[in-house]
Amino acid sequence: GAWRWEGMQGYLLTGVLLLIVLVGLSPRTQAFSPSLGGFGGVGVRSAHPAGEKTLRGCPVGRRGAVVPRQGLRLRMDAGKEGGQSRDELVEKLERRSQELTPEEEKAGEVGLSQYGQGEGTEYVQAPSKRQLDLGTAYVKMSAQQMSYTSLVLDRFADSLGDTFGGKTADPAAKKCKVVVLGTGWGAHALIKTIDADAFDVTVISPRNYFVFTPMLAGAATGTVELRSITESIREANPKVKYLEATATEIDPKAKSVVCESVVCEGAQCTINEFRTDYDKLVVTVGASVNTFGIKGVREHCYFLKQVNDADLLRKAIGNCFERANYPGMSEEERLRTLSFVVVGAGPTGIEFTGELRDFIEKDAARFYPELMDKISVKILEASDRVLMQFESGMQARAIQDLTKPRPNRPKGLQEDYVQVLLKSSVKEVSEREMLLNDGTVIPYGVAVWAAGIGPMPLTLDLINKVPEQKEDDQARGRLIVDRWLRVAGAEGVLALGDCSFLRDSPLPATAQVASQQGTFLGRMLNKGFDTAEIVPRKESGGKETLAKPFQFLNLGILAYTGSGKALAQVEFGEKKIEQAGTVGWLAWRSVYLAKQVSSRNQFMVLFDWLKTSIFGRDLTRF
Repeated sequence: GAWRWEGMQGYLLTGVLLLIVLVGLSPRTQAFSPSLGGFGGVGVRSAHPAGEKTLRGCPVGRRGAVVPRQGLRLRMDAGKEGGQSRDELVEKLERRSQELTPEEEKAGEVGLSQYGQGEGTEYVQAPSKRQLDLGTAYVKMSAQQMSYTSLVLDRFADSLGDTFGGKTADPAAKKCKVVVLGTGWGAHALIKTIDADAFDVTVISPRNYFVFTPMLAGAATGTVELRSITESIREANPKVKYLEATATEIDPKAKSVVCESVVCEGAQCTINEFRTDYDKLVVTVGASVNTFGIKGVREHCYFLKQVNDADLLRKAIGNCFERANYPGMSEEERLRTLSFVVVGAGPTGIEFTGELRDFIEKDAARFYPELMDKISVKILEASDRVLMQFESGMQARAIQDLTKPRPNRPKGLQEDYVQVLLKSSVKEVSEREMLLNDGTVIPYGVAVWAAGIGPMPLTLDLINKVPEQKEDDQARGRLIVDRWLRVAGAEGVLALGDCSFLRDSPLPATAQVASQQGTFLGRMLNKGFDTAEIVPRKESGGKETLAKPFQFLNLGILAYTGSGKALAQVEFGEKKIEQAGTVGWLAWRSVYLAKQVSSRNQFMVLFDWLKTSIFGRDLTRF
């Protein structure tokens, strides 16, 4: 059921709720101090196999624990890309690492029938009683689900353990090498949590910073500045090593990763390739923009996945108004230039439309009053609903907030200049027009594509190498993982976030899920659980402890709808609290501010909001 609280009671209860959630579960409490306490594993008494010892979850005698590694082996390809600028080569690497063929995008998956048998089937001897016992525990724990209250209390205990626990590293011990691919929500939460004194942690990504992606919509219109919502990976955990490179191939048998990086000497830049080994590999490369193979989307639409996307979109919006202001431009061309089309009515599309409407009515109206009657904004959604994750009443409220004329609407602005078009799917995008499947042609000046996500080429490449990854068609191009985030069929490889698929318990592709998975994995590694076992386990004082499986704690969802209004759907197990309008906006801003990953980011975001409310958005373009 859903509860709606109104008036002063709503403000007070919502405030109490946010205080409890934010104090108990804020990721900023996950500093660099890990602890053995607070994990609350399941205790099982049994004798550990004689002579076998584990080191920070890396079994002694296994590859990477005692065998010397060659480290980084560089293969210089100078001249292969010579004469190009760094920006050109970085863009080339980015395209190569994200773009898929139209066929791959349409399918969104790489899969065989789960009854298919891959080549090289290996037949093993009958399992021992010990393996059978762990197998039984694996089945039971994979299906284990805590109640909402128990899960909240468990997370709170974990946070206290992170904050007040002592260091567990043994300076004399050989460190297990953990390689992390990516710097998104999952990777950031992991490196904030993992004990870098106990592990040799290397992060590999072409992006040397974390970005608070939910606020890219605001950055694209100038509500906040891009540097206010980013944090350097080196700042996130100074003890973690970072390599600015793009992972292009994973070899799960050799336990190595092939990477490419742009190296410059003076004005000349080249793409160089190197290989690095790992004991444990964490794949958290996220997802790419899914264009579903529709012609013209990549060439003509703007995205909102990366910092560069928001920067380009902000410049494009400003450029539209400047071009429409040219003398001698025809009426038809002005109408097209000031037509903004947003494809996709999920949180990204809705929030960007809300921010764009604020920009138009509060800032563009001051500087381009003569253009107000030419502006139009259209949201296209292929389904019959917006914001699928919200309840139906909240979906209707979102449409109302976006399309209802505001009392203080600038002079000349049409009442219906914002329109939401449901059951409207795109067939083709050209330089100036968008063709829908029903034959409708929509001219546009700026088109924003926020219609979905798809797999990364690196993820698909790994799936192709591991037969076990082709046993579940529902994975649709994501890495199949178990409840401990271990990739099926690839020893030593773990995955989390948008590139992973939790078998039997699919989770939404959200920042909330990835962040919780990253924290869970960091804690599990800190406690010394051996992830190579059927169920990750550790032994201390003759007592064996099994690691708890991951369970997602759904705290709810938020969406800004413009003009100081937002939707807040907070979940308490099966109960949901729904707030909209000003109360929802207060919840939205409070949570977004509290969830900034550092005090620096909190200060800068708060300053940006204050600056925008007093002086308006900055329209200068560089």
